[in-house]
Amino acid sequence: MSFSVDGVVETFSVAAEENQISPLRKGQVVHLPGQGELWMTGDIHDHRRNFEKLVKAADLGNHPDRHLVLHELIHGDHFDLSGAEESWITLYRAAELKCDFPSQVHFLLANHDLAQIHGEGIMKGGLSVCEAFNAGVKKSFGPSAATVTYAITQFLISSPLAVRADNGIFCCHSLPTDEQVQTFDYSIFDRELTGKDYARRTGPVYQLIWGRNITPQAAAAFADRVGARTIITGHQPQETGFVLNGPRHLIIASDHNQGVFLPIELSESYEAADLVSRLRKFVSLT
Repeated sequence: MSFSVDGVVETFSVAAEENQISPLRKGQVVHLPGQGELWMTGDIHDHRRNFEKLVKAADLGNHPDRHLVLHELIHGDHFDLSGAEESWITLYRAAELKCDFPSQVHFLLANHDLAQIHGEGIMKGGLSVCEAFNAGVKKSFGPSAATVTYAITQFLISSPLAVRADNGIFCCHSLPTDEQVQTFDYSIFDRELTGKDYARRTGPVYQLIWGRNITPQAAAAFADRVGARTIITGHQPQETGFVLNGPRHLIIASDHNQGVFLPIELSESYEAADLVSRLRKFVSLT
């Protein structure tokens, strides 16, 4: 499989611009219309079969009122013998989808995206996934790898932080920890971001996308602060595909054979418990 450097760079660049200029985006939040459908995913982590099934099932060309939310696409398990992995290709396919359906495909900034941008060492199976990702880009593009890496970085950083629906659903990659919820800088959803916002541990963007193990009480406090009925996130691995973390927080995963996604109507109201019955497993798709 070969790719044109110019074609890949243009696709990532156009997708990044579409992320930024979307008429649905206000600040760092995509505001969905009151009609149509939302298809929310969990982390995908280069699960290529699930991604292919999802795109086919969503059939966005024949469903113009359907909105697909994607996050954590990179850093999967497809390592070659040299330790390189090519999850950039799944990211590229998603960027192509954004170019084809700019008003229907939406991304959320995720912790692995920020790690890749910063070059932080997330380890998987004793390997640095960031180094493996870079090796995969170099394997595909050789001396032009730096040019492609820059385009990928610009695309990743262009992603909004949240997707909001009028029915009370608020989607983001993760939530700040219990200790951070009360002092969290909620203004990041409404303003331009600065370098300090991404700073390790102290930056509110970092806290939002890296937080784990939040209690139901803190999740409810976060929901209150952002004016949401129910929060949907990924980030935390779920062997069965999902967990209901109290009455207002649903966590889903899309990166394995028991993974799920969530299709809902934007014109209907849901409690978190109602959403569980709407979950669909990827294994049910052809």
